[in-house]
Amino acid sequence: MTENKWDNFGEQIKNTVDHAIREGDFSNLSRSIGNIINDTVDTVKDSVKANWPNQARGPQPVKRPYQESGQHDYRKKQQETTAPVLYQRTPQGRVSGILMAVGGYSGMVIFGIFLLVFMVLGMLGHVLLAGVIIFGILTAASLILGICGSRKLGFVNRFRSYVRLLGRQVYIPIRILADKTGKSAEYITEDLKKMIDRRLFLQAHIDEENQCLILSDQAYREYNQAKAEYQARERAAAEEKRAKDQLSPECRKLIEDGEEYIRHIHWCNEQIPGEEISAKLDQMENVVTRIFAVVRETPSVAPELGKLMSYYLPTTRKLLDTYREMDHQPVAGENISSTKREIEATIDTLNVAFEKLLDDLYEDKAWDISSDISVLNTVLAQDGLKEDGLANRKKHL
Repeated sequence: MTENKWDNFGEQIKNTVDHAIREGDFSNLSRSIGNIINDTVDTVKDSVKANWPNQARGPQPVKRPYQESGQHDYRKKQQETTAPVLYQRTPQGRVSGILMAVGGYSGMVIFGIFLLVFMVLGMLGHVLLAGVIIFGILTAASLILGICGSRKLGFVNRFRSYVRLLGRQVYIPIRILADKTGKSAEYITEDLKKMIDRRLFLQAHIDEENQCLILSDQAYREYNQAKAEYQARERAAAEEKRAKDQLSPECRKLIEDGEEYIRHIHWCNEQIPGEEISAKLDQMENVVTRIFAVVRETPSVAPELGKLMSYYLPTTRKLLDTYREMDHQPVAGENISSTKREIEATIDTLNVAFEKLLDDLYEDKAWDISSDISVLNTVLAQDGLKEDGLANRKKHL
């Protein structure tokens, strides 16, 4: 019924207007249209009231399994994996900065006009010193307010520009921000520190060298860890270089050749897939590396490595190259298998020999330590600081 009433509403209005035009009588046009509208509205209102309980409840949505469980789990998971907020999305200070700037500069203009008027009147002979002082103070205060507002607004705008330059990055070199904004790196650094202090950046850090802005605590920890590891490697390399520089040319050459043999053993180990032979080569690489570490620490043992460098290591290299070539053959006959077994046995023998050589290299150091201990015991006994020495001193006392 309601839909029919609304459908007839337009037709009734049209007929009423056409009748007034034809008859040339517009005196009752307004009343007739008003009656039509009121009648239609009342009818619609009654119809709505009659259907109100059903309309109020409305159609009840059908709950589906994915709405009750799957969708809820998805939203929960999405909330759990949401990235932490690293900076203020709507930084405070923009609106107040605009109000301060507009109010301050407007007041400066208005009060400045009054100040100018009073100054002109004062020059014409009228004593208006109080007005000049009052409006002078108001003008200066308004100027200061406007400048503070401009600075505040500029600070917020610079923060927003930094955020835009960051994009999705969690760190950025300060020199890049300086290049993009046309400011100096020192200016950018101080600006960022103020923003961090005012909590515009919520977790941000600037590294010790003032070279990089890092947005999150986790990224800052990872950055410091990587930096510490890099510095440790640099120190180790520097110490190794200093140690090599202090060695004689012959000793340096011997260590460099030894390191080349170690690299070749490691490369052959990567090329040969067998687990058993790989374990043997791991052992060999470790022992030979320790041998040359002793040489680096105690260069005086270098002459004892003559046979190692002239025969053992070159022979080892030749054996490993032969084994590697045979291991890559598509078909392994009896001769190849037999040769590989012999080389493996020889590698075991070489490992024993290398370990014995390593032990012999520590012999001199062991003798030195024994000598130091012997001398120390003698001095302690002479001073009466050993147990037997203390007993003798008590007898004399």
